[in-house]
Amino acid sequence: MQTPSKCPICGFDLGSYVETHCPRCGRSLAPKPPLTVGTRLLDLMIAACATLFVLGSLFGFVFYMNSSSRAELYQGAPYHAATFRVTSVQYNRVVFSKSSYTTAYAIGMAEGREESMNLMTYLSRIPSDQYDLMNMVPEGTVISVYLFPTLQGANRIQPILGVPPAERYQLRTTWATNRALPMAGAMGVLTALLILARCSLSRKRAIAN
Repeated sequence: MQTPSKCPICGFDLGSYVETHCPRCGRSLAPKPPLTVGTRLLDLMIAACATLFVLGSLFGFVFYMNSSSRAELYQGAPYHAATFRVTSVQYNRVVFSKSSYTTAYAIGMAEGREESMNLMTYLSRIPSDQYDLMNMVPEGTVISVYLFPTLQGANRIQPILGVPPAERYQLRTTWATNRALPMAGAMGVLTALLILARCSLSRKRAIAN
Protein backbone atom coordinates (compact mmCIF):
# COMPACT_ATOMS: atom_id res chain seq x y z
CA MET A 1 0.00 0.00 0.00
CA GLN A 2 1.30 3.41 -0.92
CA THR A 3 -0.77 5.52 1.49
CA PRO A 4 0.91 6.81 4.70
CA SER A 5 -0.25 5.18 7.90
CA LYS A 6 0.21 5.52 11.66
CA CYS A 7 0.00 2.92 14.38
CA PRO A 8 -3.48 3.12 15.97
CA ILE A 9 -1.99 2.39 19.42
CA CYS A 10 1.14 4.54 19.80
CA GLY A 11 0.76 6.84 16.78
CA PHE A 12 4.16 5.87 15.32
CA ASP A 13 4.55 7.03 11.70
CA LEU A 14 4.95 3.88 9.61
CA GLY A 15 6.08 5.75 6.53
CA SER A 16 4.85 5.24 3.02
CA TYR A 17 4.42 1.48 3.42
CA VAL A 18 2.26 -0.29 5.97
CA GLU A 19 4.20 -2.82 8.01
CA THR A 20 2.71 -6.01 9.44
CA HIS A 21 3.79 -4.96 12.96
CA CYS A 22 4.50 -1.58 14.52
CA PRO A 23 8.29 -1.26 15.11
CA ARG A 24 7.70 0.71 18.33
CA CYS A 25 4.91 -1.16 20.23
CA GLY A 26 4.71 -4.41 18.29
CA ARG A 27 1.03 -3.98 17.46
CA SER A 28 -0.12 -6.31 14.69
CA LEU A 29 -1.26 -4.25 11.72
CA ALA A 30 -2.38 -7.15 9.55
CA PRO A 31 -6.06 -6.92 8.54
CA LYS A 32 -8.25 -9.07 10.73
CA PRO A 33 -10.52 -11.60 9.00
CA PRO A 34 -14.25 -10.96 9.45
CA LEU A 35 -15.98 -12.82 12.30
CA THR A 36 -18.07 -15.80 11.28
CA VAL A 37 -21.53 -16.61 12.61
CA GLY A 38 -20.04 -19.42 14.69
CA THR A 39 -17.46 -17.09 16.24
CA ARG A 40 -20.08 -14.50 17.10
CA LEU A 41 -22.24 -17.19 18.66
CA LEU A 42 -19.27 -18.42 20.70
CA ASP A 43 -18.57 -14.89 21.93
CA LEU A 44 -22.22 -14.52 22.93
CA MET A 45 -22.11 -17.81 24.84
CA ILE A 46 -18.94 -16.72 26.67
CA ALA A 47 -20.53 -13.43 27.69
CA ALA A 48 -23.72 -15.15 28.89
CA CYS A 49 -21.89 -17.87 30.83
CA ALA A 50 -19.47 -15.39 32.41
CA THR A 51 -22.38 -13.21 33.55
CA LEU A 52 -24.19 -16.21 35.04
CA PHE A 53 -20.98 -17.30 36.77
CA VAL A 54 -20.43 -13.91 38.41
CA LEU A 55 -24.06 -13.46 39.46
CA GLY A 56 -24.37 -17.07 40.62
CA SER A 57 -21.17 -16.84 42.66
CA LEU A 58 -22.25 -13.62 44.37
CA PHE A 59 -25.76 -14.89 45.07
CA GLY A 60 -24.58 -18.31 46.28
CA PHE A 61 -21.91 -16.88 48.59
CA VAL A 62 -24.17 -14.23 50.13
CA PHE A 63 -27.05 -16.69 50.49
CA TYR A 64 -24.78 -19.27 52.12
CA MET A 65 -23.18 -16.81 54.55
CA ASN A 66 -26.53 -15.32 55.57
CA SER A 67 -28.22 -18.71 56.03
CA SER A 68 -25.33 -20.27 57.93
CA SER A 69 -25.02 -17.29 60.31
CA ARG A 70 -28.78 -17.30 60.95
CA ALA A 71 -28.78 -21.05 61.55
CA GLU A 72 -25.96 -20.63 64.08
CA LEU A 73 -27.84 -17.78 65.78
CA TYR A 74 -30.99 -19.84 66.39
CA GLN A 75 -29.34 -23.21 66.98
CA GLY A 76 -29.94 -24.21 70.60
CA ALA A 77 -31.67 -20.94 71.55
CA PRO A 78 -34.80 -21.51 73.70
CA TYR A 79 -38.12 -20.47 72.18
CA HIS A 80 -41.85 -20.93 72.50
CA ALA A 81 -44.97 -20.19 70.45
CA ALA A 82 -46.68 -16.82 70.93
CA THR A 83 -48.81 -14.27 69.08
CA PHE A 84 -47.64 -10.94 67.71
CA ARG A 85 -50.21 -8.15 67.27
CA VAL A 86 -49.13 -5.51 64.75
CA THR A 87 -49.42 -1.84 65.76
CA SER A 88 -47.44 -0.29 62.86
CA VAL A 89 -45.32 -1.28 59.87
CA GLN A 90 -42.28 0.33 58.24
CA TYR A 91 -41.28 -0.03 54.56
CA ASN A 92 -37.82 0.93 53.34
CA ARG A 93 -36.08 0.54 50.00
CA VAL A 94 -32.30 0.65 50.16
CA VAL A 95 -30.50 1.64 46.94
CA PHE A 96 -26.88 0.54 46.60
CA SER A 97 -25.05 1.46 43.39
CA LYS A 98 -27.21 -0.01 40.58
CA SER A 99 -29.06 -2.50 42.78
CA SER A 100 -31.64 -2.20 45.54
CA TYR A 101 -33.38 -4.27 48.14
CA THR A 102 -36.49 -3.87 50.26
CA THR A 103 -36.89 -4.16 54.01
CA ALA A 104 -40.21 -4.39 55.86
CA TYR A 105 -40.59 -4.41 59.63
CA ALA A 106 -43.51 -4.42 62.04
CA ILE A 107 -43.82 -3.04 65.55
CA GLY A 108 -46.26 -4.85 67.78
CA MET A 109 -47.02 -6.49 71.10
CA ALA A 110 -46.10 -10.02 72.17
CA GLU A 111 -46.77 -11.27 75.69
CA GLY A 112 -47.34 -7.72 76.94
CA ARG A 113 -44.05 -6.36 75.57
CA GLU A 114 -43.36 -4.22 72.52
CA GLU A 115 -41.37 -6.18 69.95
CA SER A 116 -40.17 -5.68 66.38
CA MET A 117 -40.44 -8.26 63.61
CA ASN A 118 -38.84 -8.63 60.20
CA LEU A 119 -41.77 -9.18 57.84
CA MET A 120 -39.82 -10.31 54.76
CA THR A 121 -40.06 -14.03 55.63
CA TYR A 122 -43.75 -13.65 56.51
CA LEU A 123 -44.98 -11.79 53.43
CA SER A 124 -46.09 -13.71 50.34
CA ARG A 125 -44.61 -11.05 48.04
CA ILE A 126 -42.38 -7.98 48.23
CA PRO A 127 -44.42 -4.81 48.85
CA SER A 128 -44.02 -1.94 46.41
CA ASP A 129 -44.25 0.92 48.93
CA GLN A 130 -45.40 1.88 52.44
CA TYR A 131 -49.06 2.01 51.44
CA ASP A 132 -48.89 -1.45 49.88
CA LEU A 133 -47.24 -2.84 53.01
CA MET A 134 -49.95 -1.30 55.21
CA ASN A 135 -52.61 -2.99 53.09
CA MET A 136 -50.82 -6.34 53.31
CA VAL A 137 -50.29 -6.12 57.09
CA PRO A 138 -52.88 -3.70 58.53
CA GLU A 139 -52.83 -2.55 62.11
CA GLY A 140 -54.26 -5.19 64.44
CA THR A 141 -53.03 -8.16 62.38
CA VAL A 142 -52.25 -11.12 64.64
CA ILE A 143 -49.33 -13.32 63.54
CA SER A 144 -48.41 -16.69 65.06
CA VAL A 145 -44.71 -16.50 65.92
CA TYR A 146 -41.85 -18.13 67.77
CA LEU A 147 -40.53 -15.95 70.58
CA PHE A 148 -36.82 -16.28 71.44
CA PRO A 149 -36.48 -14.61 74.87
CA THR A 150 -32.66 -14.78 74.96
CA LEU A 151 -32.14 -12.94 71.64
CA GLN A 152 -32.25 -9.21 70.92
CA GLY A 153 -34.14 -6.94 68.54
CA ALA A 154 -36.06 -8.32 65.57
CA ASN A 155 -34.26 -11.67 66.01
CA ARG A 156 -36.55 -12.37 68.99
CA ILE A 157 -39.61 -12.78 66.76
CA GLN A 158 -39.84 -15.30 63.92
CA PRO A 159 -43.04 -16.31 62.08
CA ILE A 160 -44.17 -19.92 62.37
CA LEU A 161 -43.58 -21.35 58.89
CA GLY A 162 -43.82 -25.09 59.42
CA VAL A 163 -40.29 -25.74 60.72
CA PRO A 164 -38.34 -23.97 63.48
CA PRO A 165 -36.00 -21.15 62.33
CA ALA A 166 -32.77 -23.06 63.06
CA GLU A 167 -33.88 -25.99 60.92
CA ARG A 168 -35.19 -23.70 58.16
CA TYR A 169 -31.94 -21.78 57.87
CA GLN A 170 -29.93 -25.01 58.03
CA LEU A 171 -31.92 -26.34 55.08
CA ARG A 172 -31.09 -23.15 53.16
CA THR A 173 -27.41 -23.54 54.02
CA THR A 174 -27.47 -27.13 52.75
CA TRP A 175 -29.19 -26.04 49.54
CA ALA A 176 -26.56 -23.36 48.93
CA THR A 177 -23.76 -25.86 49.58
CA ASN A 178 -25.20 -28.66 47.44
CA ARG A 179 -26.87 -26.70 44.64
CA ALA A 180 -26.18 -22.97 44.32
CA LEU A 181 -22.39 -22.95 44.76
CA PRO A 182 -21.73 -26.10 42.62
CA MET A 183 -23.91 -24.64 39.84
CA ALA A 184 -21.90 -21.41 39.93
CA GLY A 185 -18.69 -23.47 39.79
CA ALA A 186 -20.01 -25.41 36.80
CA MET A 187 -20.73 -22.16 34.98
CA GLY A 188 -17.17 -21.05 35.73
CA VAL A 189 -15.74 -24.27 34.25
CA LEU A 190 -17.98 -23.94 31.18
CA THR A 191 -16.88 -20.32 30.72
CA ALA A 192 -13.20 -21.35 30.88
CA LEU A 193 -13.76 -24.12 28.31
CA LEU A 194 -15.53 -21.72 25.95
CA ILE A 195 -12.70 -19.20 26.30
CA LEU A 196 -10.15 -21.90 25.48
CA ALA A 197 -12.18 -22.90 22.43
CA ARG A 198 -12.34 -19.26 21.34
CA CYS A 199 -8.57 -18.82 21.72
CA SER A 200 -7.93 -22.02 19.78
CA LEU A 201 -10.24 -20.86 17.01
CA SER A 202 -8.49 -17.49 16.84
CA ARG A 203 -5.06 -19.14 16.54
CA LYS A 204 -6.25 -21.41 13.74
CA ARG A 205 -7.69 -18.45 11.84
CA ALA A 206 -4.48 -16.48 12.32
CA ILE A 207 -2.39 -19.38 10.98
CA ALA A 208 -4.74 -19.85 8.02
CA ASN A 209 -4.43 -16.18 7.11
